[in-house]
Amino acid sequence: MIIWLLYFTYKSTQVFCVRIYLVKKVAYSALHWWRLGQHKLDGISMYRTVTLALLFLVGCSLFLGSVGALPYRASEQLIALIVAVATALLLNLIFSKLWHVDANHESALITGLILFFLILPPQLTAVGEVWQLAAVVALAIASKYIFVWRKQHLFNPAAMGLVLLALLYEVLPIPGFFESTWWIGQRELFIPLLIAGVVVVAKVRKKIPILTFLTVAFVVYLIEDWRFFGTITDETVVRFWFSGPSLFLAFFMLTEPFTMPPRKGLQVGYAAVVAIFSQTTAFLTVGIKMTPELALVLGNLLFYPSTLKQKLILPLVAVREVAKETFVFTFNKPARMRFWAGQYLEWMLSHEAPDNRGSRRYLTISSAPANPLLSFTVRIGERTSTYKQALRKMKIGDKIIASQLAGDFLLPTLPDKKIAMIAGGIGVTPFISQIEQMQMSSDVPKLDTILFYCNNFASEIAYEDWLEKSTQTLPLKIIPVLAKEKIPLYEYGFLTAEIIKKHAPDYLERVWYISGPPMMVDAYTKLLRDLGVKNIKKDFFPGLA
Repeated sequence: MIIWLLYFTYKSTQVFCVRIYLVKKVAYSALHWWRLGQHKLDGISMYRTVTLALLFLVGCSLFLGSVGALPYRASEQLIALIVAVATALLLNLIFSKLWHVDANHESALITGLILFFLILPPQLTAVGEVWQLAAVVALAIASKYIFVWRKQHLFNPAAMGLVLLALLYEVLPIPGFFESTWWIGQRELFIPLLIAGVVVVAKVRKKIPILTFLTVAFVVYLIEDWRFFGTITDETVVRFWFSGPSLFLAFFMLTEPFTMPPRKGLQVGYAAVVAIFSQTTAFLTVGIKMTPELALVLGNLLFYPSTLKQKLILPLVAVREVAKETFVFTFNKPARMRFWAGQYLEWMLSHEAPDNRGSRRYLTISSAPANPLLSFTVRIGERTSTYKQALRKMKIGDKIIASQLAGDFLLPTLPDKKIAMIAGGIGVTPFISQIEQMQMSSDVPKLDTILFYCNNFASEIAYEDWLEKSTQTLPLKIIPVLAKEKIPLYEYGFLTAEIIKKHAPDYLERVWYISGPPMMVDAYTKLLRDLGVKNIKKDFFPGLA
């Protein structure tokens, strides 16, 4: 009997271990493919990613309409699609000429595609419905040029177009009635919408605000259903997730970068406020019907003070090489501009025939907030993108457009904190800004700092002389780590636990900051976790493209 029990226990444990092994293998495989997909996304611009995701939804919708799975025929959808896209592109071109600004046609295309899913496709004989769709798109594009402050639009264009047309029907003697339908909320489109939305969220790295929005919206939705009907059924839950506007609003409109706050805490608050507004009318007593688009516009208005309130047009004042194929581009900084060391901007440089990565980049500011100049640092190799080729061709006085200030990769404010930085290649740029700010500002504590600076070769070490001089005025220690070159006093190979313990024996007491390529950040995060480090901050922003 005892032998049988031992044998049974052994076999049960064996089966359990095999199952655990298989689960772990599947999990690691899924993580590998996720990271591979993330790497591919980093090679595509944010605008291109959103455009392709919307076009994927359009394709699915047209197919389902053609086989009778949707109540809107493919021919009706095509009419709406042509009207929305043509109106958006044409008016964007006209307004850009009138306002003498560079036209971002991909942004206009995105606005047209979003509105295609928010207004019912017109019937083949319903000419009035066609003009209603065109009017919404026209108002949306116009809002990007009219409702601006210091060249920065204030509201989500698609939402504002819907709000404006509804308002015009209320205040003007226009026959008829207008209301958005958000017909994208079809159960048949749930899977395509989920796939497209996950891609967009993975690209813009806004998982926490999106989850916050959906959670708060769902809870408020259930409360409102209980308040009005006294019960919550399975159909209530299905209706929210499969037939409502919330998923599309979260994935494609809440994430609009110009109107989203720059810091994570503010983004969570913004998402929660829009979620509450979008699901209830309990806060309104003046008879105004709350709609998803009105909720988003109100959220834009309430959180506008936290966003960068201007689009910066910056003239180039200097370019210098700080390492092999690594250049610092320096611009005049507007007097009103404020930022935190470690934050980033979107830099737009118009040029002919841009590649898939587009004419915009999210680049960390490498100058300190106390510096009267503004700069970023990039590595430009022989084989590079059209954007970086255009950068190299810039002459003194040429202008670049900067906007969308954001980022939470900030230093501690307490003077007794000790920190350690791990930089991979050009990932050193936020640390350059932070170290310079510690030097220049009397309001910033001079933190006990160790910088592990990882490169392949010594020639790739940017700001080497400047960093060495900084060690004389700050409690700063620089540890160069070279993967492919042996130099005395430099660490050789990749960063290891032994190197960390050797130069930072108090590593468990420090706040660790990691900046560099995503795979490097993931690898060194794991290294620190294995060492027992709890306080780790990672630098990331909406895609390397």
